[in-house]
Order: sequence, then C-alpha cells, then structure tokens
Amino acid sequence: MKVLSLVGCTFALWGCDVTRAALGGNVVEVPFPSALADADVRVTGLNSPLDDALIIGNGDINALVWTEQGAVVMTLTKNDVWDARLDTQNDPPLPTLARLKELAKAGGPIGDPILPAGMQWTGPDSYHFHAYPCPRACARVRLSDKPLAPTAPTCPATLNLRRASVQVDGAADSPPRAVVRALANRNVFLIQSPAHAELLPIESPTIPPATRGATDGVAWVHQVIPGDVDWQGMSFAVALARRGEQTAVAVVTSRESKDVVADAVKLARSTAAAKAAQLIQRHEAEWHRFWSRSGIQMEDELLQRTWYRSLYFLRCVSKPGVICPGLFAGLVNDAPAWHGDYHTNYNIQQTFWAAYAANHPELTEPYDRLIREYLPRAQWLAQQIFSMRGAFYPHVLFAYEPPDPAACKSPIGRQYIHHTWGMTLGVSGFTVQPLWWHYKYAPDKKFLEKTVYPPLREVALFYAEFVEQCEGEDTVVLAPTVSPEHWGWTPRWERNRNGAFDIAYVRFTLQAAMEAAQTLGRDVRLVERWQRALKRLPPYPLHGDPPIVVDVEGAPPITYNIPVPASPVFPADVVTWQSPKEERELFARTIAGLRWNGNNATVMLAIARARLNMARTQEWLRAEVQQRLRPNGTLTLNRRQPPHRFNDFGHYTEQFGVGMAVSELLLQSVGDVIRLFPALSPGCRASFVNVRTQGGFLVTASGSAESVESLRVISTVGGRLRLLSPWQSIEVKREQRDKWQPLTVDRDGMVTVPTQAGETLEFRKPRNAGFQPA
Repeated sequence: MKVLSLVGCTFALWGCDVTRAALGGNVVEVPFPSALADADVRVTGLNSPLDDALIIGNGDINALVWTEQGAVVMTLTKNDVWDARLDTQNDPPLPTLARLKELAKAGGPIGDPILPAGMQWTGPDSYHFHAYPCPRACARVRLSDKPLAPTAPTCPATLNLRRASVQVDGAADSPPRAVVRALANRNVFLIQSPAHAELLPIESPTIPPATRGATDGVAWVHQVIPGDVDWQGMSFAVALARRGEQTAVAVVTSRESKDVVADAVKLARSTAAAKAAQLIQRHEAEWHRFWSRSGIQMEDELLQRTWYRSLYFLRCVSKPGVICPGLFAGLVNDAPAWHGDYHTNYNIQQTFWAAYAANHPELTEPYDRLIREYLPRAQWLAQQIFSMRGAFYPHVLFAYEPPDPAACKSPIGRQYIHHTWGMTLGVSGFTVQPLWWHYKYAPDKKFLEKTVYPPLREVALFYAEFVEQCEGEDTVVLAPTVSPEHWGWTPRWERNRNGAFDIAYVRFTLQAAMEAAQTLGRDVRLVERWQRALKRLPPYPLHGDPPIVVDVEGAPPITYNIPVPASPVFPADVVTWQSPKEERELFARTIAGLRWNGNNATVMLAIARARLNMARTQEWLRAEVQQRLRPNGTLTLNRRQPPHRFNDFGHYTEQFGVGMAVSELLLQSVGDVIRLFPALSPGCRASFVNVRTQGGFLVTASGSAESVESLRVISTVGGRLRLLSPWQSIEVKREQRDKWQPLTVDRDGMVTVPTQAGETLEFRKPRNAGFQPA
C-alpha cells in the first residue's frame, strides 16, 4: 500500500504512486502508472485494419496503423476534412405538424417521406443518393524496405498509452520496425524507421483526383473537395519530409491556411529537421499532463484497462477547438457507413460520456460548439415543421451546415431530415443534455450563460409549446412522435404517442432549464410555463402484470435497438436511486427483463443498472465488454460472435463512452449527491484519484463496497457538497484546520457540507466508532 500526499495531508490509497502535492485538482504525477501501463495494447500482428490496427492521434489528426503486403501502412485522417456537399434537390419538402398528426393516425412504412396529400416523390433523397456529406481520409503512408509481397508475414506491435506511441517490431522477413506518434502539439505524424516512406493519395470516385508533387525533396499530396451552392468546399495538403531515419508527415487544411501545400511542406520539413528527443519530450509531457489529471485502479483488470483505453481513444479524436469527430475514429473506406455523421438519437453523445468523471470535460468542447452553432437552424426547424418557437434538433447533423437556412440557395433550406427517425420528440433534449452535463461537472456561470443556456432554453421553450398543443387537460397525450428506431409510423395511433424516451427527455429538459434559469436569475415567467408543462406530462407506458415499462403506449415489449424503456434511468437521469421505491422497482424489473439486439445498449444499460444498484452489474458489464473486445483494444458495436455486419464498418467512437460505465461502478453523483463504490461487486477493491462529480468536486478514495478506507474531496468552485455517508458517523477536516469536526448524518444517510473554491476536505470514520454502513 502506497501513501498519497495532497496539500500537506497523507492517507492510505491502495496502489497509488502519487507523492507530490495537488494543485487546482491536477496531480503532478500519474496516479496509477502500473494500471495505465497495464492498459497498453499488444497485438501479435497488424493484419486487419479493423481488429488489429492501432489508433494514434492528437485530438485533431489521427491514424490507423496496420500492415499490408509486408509494409506498415498508416491511414491518415483529420477532423476538419469533410466532403460537406449536400444535394437536397430530390429531397421531399419538410413535414408539418398537421401532416405528422395525420400520418401518426394513418400509419406508413418506415422511411417513407412525409408528403403533402397527393404529392408524388421519386427520390432518392440526399442521404441515400451520394456517399457525401461525410468525413474523408487524407492520405496513406506506406513504410517498406523490400518489395511488396501479398503473403508477407506480419509482426507484433505495441500501443503505449502513456507515451501515445505505436511501436512495430520489425524483423528480417516481416514489415519494417517503426515507432509512430501523432505529435501532441502540432499536426504532424513523427515516424522513426529505417524503411522507405511513401505518401499515397486516397482515391475516390466522388472527388477529383489529388495532385502529387515534391518541393525541395518534400513529397506532397494536394486534394480539393468541391463545394455546392451553399458551401464553398475545402482543400488540404499532406506533406512528407525525411531526415535520416526520421520522417515527418504534416496535414494542413484550407480552414487553417491560404496556401495548404506551402504550409504543409514547411511544417513537415521543420519537424523532420528538429531534434527527435525534443519533439518526443514535448509530446510526452503533454500526455503526462493528460494522464495526471485522474486515475483509477481496480482488482477487475479488464474494466480497469477499458477505462484507460476509452479515455485514450477519446483523446486521440477530440480536444478543444477542433471539429467534432463523427461516428468513426479513422476511416476504413471512402464511403463511411451512415455518412460518418453526427447521429443524435444515440451515437454521438455517448462518444464523450467518459470525459466528465475522468476529469476531462474539456474533451467535450467540440460537441458543445457543434450544438451551440446549430441553434439557429434548430430554431428554424421548430418554426418550419411545428410552427412553434424554440429549437428542434433532428437526429442527423453534418459538419459545416450553414447556420441560416433561409439564406441558402439549395432547396428546403439545405436541410436533410429523416421523415421517421428524425421525428422522435425526445432527441432535441438528448442533444442538449451533454452541454448541461458539462456545466454540472464543471460549473462556470459564464459557460452556462453563453454556451449551455441558449440551446437548453430554446429546446425547453419548444417542449412547452408542444405540450400546450397536445390533447388532454391535466395530463396530455404527448404526440405525435416515434420511438427511436422502433416501429416508425404505424396504423396504431397509440404507438405514435407517449413514448418513454420522449417523456423522460421532456422532463429532463424542463427541469434542467428551470435550474439554469434560476441560477442565472432570468426568465421567471418562462420558468412558470415550464413548471406547468412539467405537471402535465403523462406517465410512462406500461405493459403486463406485474407491469414493465415499454417504449410507446400500447406496444408489447420487443427486442430493442436502443434500450428505450431504460432511458428514464439513464441517460435521462430522471429516475434515480433516490426515486420512490415503487418507481425504482418498476424500472429495475424492466431492465432485468429487457431484450436488445446487441447494437446500441452496452453503455446505457450498464449505467442504468449501476444507478439502481442492480446485482452483478460489474459482471454484466465485464461480459459485454469481453464479447466486443478486439485485439487492438477497441470495442465492436455488436458482439463479435456470431459475426455482425455492423462490426465491419469501422472503429465506433460511441464505444469510447464505456469509460463512464466503469466510473459509475466507483462513483456516482446523479441528483448532485456523491455515492462511493455504489455498484462495485462485493469483495472487489478499488482506488481512484480526482474523479470528477457534479458540482465540480474532485474525489479521491480507496476501498470497496463493504468498506471505504479513505476519502478526500477537492472543491474546484465551492458550493454545497452532498455526500451519502459511507459511515454511520463521519468527521471532516479542512485543509487549513487541525481539528476533525463531526458532521450530522440525516435520516437518509447524507451529509451536507458548505465548501469554498479550491478547498480540500478529508473525511473519516470517527476513531472510536465501529464500521456501520449508513
């Protein structure tokens, strides 16, 4: 057992090597270096770009590293490289609320456009007509020291998470040795290898051929992506420079430069000429700062590795200031499934879930900005479709969508909207939820005012107006809507109303908007309106005896794609461990028997189970992770056996959210109440350092579900700390006071402690008290 020393206080923390002071919540050293090292990925071969390819990135540029025909191959991507053309000339007109109500009562096949009566449509629409809009790969780099050989043997390789590097162990009859990094502080891949490096363009039938050339010995590829009448298009250049065994590959886009070729060449040349030791030192220092912000150690080694890997992969594709990553990390072809877009009825939000508790809320900034900048278009959609104020977010977004549809020359405001799944009412609330979570985990009034509240307010306003037009007096019929990716428009009117997902997210959004407005001291009358709408929401749809929750009213339980009946627990956060016993039992019963197709529920269901203290949640999560684990450390969308076609589409960024499910076993703060080890299996010990909670608290603790051994909290912004006491009696010591002070545990087992910004509090069980769990 090691000793942790933070701001002059020491206490036992199992497995932790931190020995220096914490300043502002940032631990100087990596908390659990052995746990981080254990998460390194070691593959026996790099044959498959799906199963074996190792991912490197700096949050903007990233690459898949694998082997092909005896060569090491890197497929390079950059977040802002998109073919953002959108051809809406064959798209049907936007639906209207009146037409939605007609269709909800009359029914219609899934995917059919919602057309005015008598209108004919031939299609296909913009989503199905072209591979674009979609992200594009930039280039390939091939490292080889011998002629290509289709049957060449492969070689082992290692992904080092702490150093953010890939080492390929070459041999005489296999691909060459190489060490590859995506430098943290510049958009350059640094390659150390004696092998010849060749830069190759990505060929695609939907974009013009790239131009290839060389400037003073620096090879380059220049690619132009055409625009449309509303988007100017873009270009990028990739340049490769070499000095001895050091190769630098730079990527520059027209969003950053007026002369992409010249600037890419300059960046590659200067990097190749720089001293490798200095480049690597700066790179590793940045990753050291990243890993020092938090850490965990568990006796469950698979889930421990999963936590670190999910955080690493997220950091490879996201950081402040970049374009939001889409559905895939890296690209395995030039026509990514589902356009590699931003699916807001499930996928893209989950990408960022691990960041909050891991004390890296900054990684969610690209998503926050995407949603904030989309707000004018969402407001336009609310008016065009529903004739309502507020904001309505569709379930498919793309990069570079013009914010003002009215100014667009393309038909229907250059707006694609799926005429079935795009009409799920709860998606708008789900879309703005991560912004609210960011504020809750890292409270900042300016951030709330400028980034969070505008879209949150507008979606809440839309929901209030929607509720007010619904049928019903004291309780409304929340319609029309469709269950996310189930049923569609059906001849059964009741199946297009009162959806569990919609009820939960209208409730969440109204409650969050009221709290935000009260925090900012504004919109008093609107808060009253939101309160009235909240009171009129219907109960969740039920089926059977004893009852379970189903996705929409009148429907039987089915095999779900998205676990809609569990969504009020998570991710909507409106049913919690503090809810009435009858409601908790209803949802626990629902989740225990819920059937799903394996695609879109691993993280959601794991967290929902953890929130309700369901038995063997840790074992359930471990089994689901194990069944999806690729040799390269990524998780497939569905279970690997039997094979599923969705698993062949790429490296799903949404699976990077699994780190949140692991964090929820160790620490929860839903409802602004901190719970320690709430879902850890009996007998499993764990420690964690600076895991972040709602309220902006950084929690460090060690122990198990049976016994908490140590607990420390740093209050980053001040405010009230609410803690479910791990002991029947509890004492606190503040960093500048010598004496331990007893705290009052209320009848619900909670303690409430006022805190000051930057203050550190240590908690303990009184020395003369035996262990009695609260």
